[in-house]
Amino acid sequence: MQTKLKFALCAFIFVLSSCQSKEEPLTREKSLSTGFSMMDRGNYDEAIAYFTKLSAVDPHFHVKMALASAYAGRAGVKIEQIYSFVVVKNITPQTLRLTGLSIDQQTSQLMNTLARYSERWNRVPDVSPGGRRDLQSALKVLEGVPEPGARLYSATLRVVLLKSSVVQGTKSWKIQSKSQVCTDDLRPYFDWGLRIVDGLLFLLEDLRGAFPEREKDYQDISNRLSQIKKDAEALPWPREKMCF
Repeated sequence: MQTKLKFALCAFIFVLSSCQSKEEPLTREKSLSTGFSMMDRGNYDEAIAYFTKLSAVDPHFHVKMALASAYAGRAGVKIEQIYSFVVVKNITPQTLRLTGLSIDQQTSQLMNTLARYSERWNRVPDVSPGGRRDLQSALKVLEGVPEPGARLYSATLRVVLLKSSVVQGTKSWKIQSKSQVCTDDLRPYFDWGLRIVDGLLFLLEDLRGAFPEREKDYQDISNRLSQIKKDAEALPWPREKMCF
């Protein structure tokens, strides 16, 4: 079982790496195998430390992807889970209308839209707050790596992170909205919703790098999301406390 898992890890890294024309140097292959063996045994702390040191001397994107996968593994996102859903390539925007609505209606509209995204991503693994920190570390490792495989892996991890944040926020909103809601209660949800929009914009940047043939599609979606954020930020917030 451990051998199969290590093979899956290696295959995942190299398949996403867009099939390089030259074979990996033997030393790098052996070095990566050592770190994957640590992950086989569930020693993610050890693997993270190992790949961090390795990336300092060999900053090849295969090494960075291996380090990101170690963080993802510690977050509970396993390779078999990555393969179990395919949602990032065909992401489509939800319609969101904020103009002409009251503050409570605007917040409800935003939360309902995010809930619909969550329903579409019901096969995406959910992670704990600690796991979300690990995924953020993984995304930091992959920052600025231009290879399509790295961008696809970044997009995949970003979907997991977004889904977990959406689920947590919508659950909290359902509890909050059962009682009287005042503007002081709404503001954190409204700001949180805008941070989710920011996350979607980062996701689209990853997808543009992973699937350059769909550059125009993703740019169109990005423009629409940017306009939604701009419209939302321009809305005046009530100076006086109001309850609904």
